Amino acid sequence: MIWLEMSREEKHGGGEWSFQKCIWAPSHKKGINSKWLFWENILNVRKNDIVIHLRGKGEEAAFIGFSNVISDGYETKDRPPHAGVWEYAESFYRADLSDFTKFEFPAKLKDFFFNHQNDLISYLKNKKERPLNCFFVYQAGRLQCLNGAYLSKVDNLLFSLITGVKLGEHSKEDSIEKVLVEERLRKISQRRGQEKFSLKVKENYNWRCCFPGCDINDKNFLIGAHIDRWADNVEKRGNISNGLCLCCMHDRAFELGYFSLDDEYKVILNKEQDINNSLLFQQSVKPFKNQMIKLGNILPDVESLQAHRLRNGIFGGY
Repeated sequence: MIWLEMSREEKHGGGEWSFQKCIWAPSHKKGINSKWLFWENILNVRKNDIVIHLRGKGEEAAFIGFSNVISDGYETKDRPPHAGVWEYAESFYRADLSDFTKFEFPAKLKDFFFNHQNDLISYLKNKKERPLNCFFVYQAGRLQCLNGAYLSKVDNLLFSLITGVKLGEHSKEDSIEKVLVEERLRKISQRRGQEKFSLKVKENYNWRCCFPGCDINDKNFLIGAHIDRWADNVEKRGNISNGLCLCCMHDRAFELGYFSLDDEYKVILNKEQDINNSLLFQQSVKPFKNQMIKLGNILPDVESLQAHRLRNGIFGGY
């Protein structure tokens, strides 16, 4: 998900609550315990989302860059050093940020409204979501920011109007900045896909290492590992059959080719001398030669196992 932070105050928050550190807002309006959509949006923010920053007032207001979200949105009793007019709040919404990337040529808000007037008016008319989760409105014959729309949604169409980047498309004439923005978004999307895949693989193996003799079931030490690597096989990226749930140690041993599995899911070993000299190999891998792994409901893909053996030079093993 892509979000837009509209902040006109340069001293917003301060300290660890300042610009580029996080996005934050009070959890309710003053005087009444009422909610506000553009503050509550923070609770819907998820790790690896992107936040575009609209900063400044009047003629200086501009889209200046974007940040990566590094935590899901949450509510906290902690307080910003400079809460300003929101000092009254008993709690605050917050999501943490990192990797601020400045636009080489910040887009002025006034130019954005002028250059895309027809597109933006059409955009608003076609939006079916109510209440409208957008930072601008068309009133009294002109486009203007919606007062108080601190954090709002940005879909692909609005993103392309703001940045000039159409995801998945760029030409030789595109600026380096545009290509970098797209590449970063692509990597974030890929990371999300990998995280979803990893979760499904762990669930398939009932949250335990599938290597024979290994009893590790602590989710903090388990990895949903690809058999045929993510970069090597596009078609099988999301297939649970292309994954094994392994503990950190056995995942690393599998990745390095200390062992593989035959077509009957039994452990076969690498013959390389350097590997055989490894104490870890001798103690934690070799004793389980020819033993079958613990299987999940979805069995490992045989073609993926063959690709893993070929990649690591395990032809029959020993």
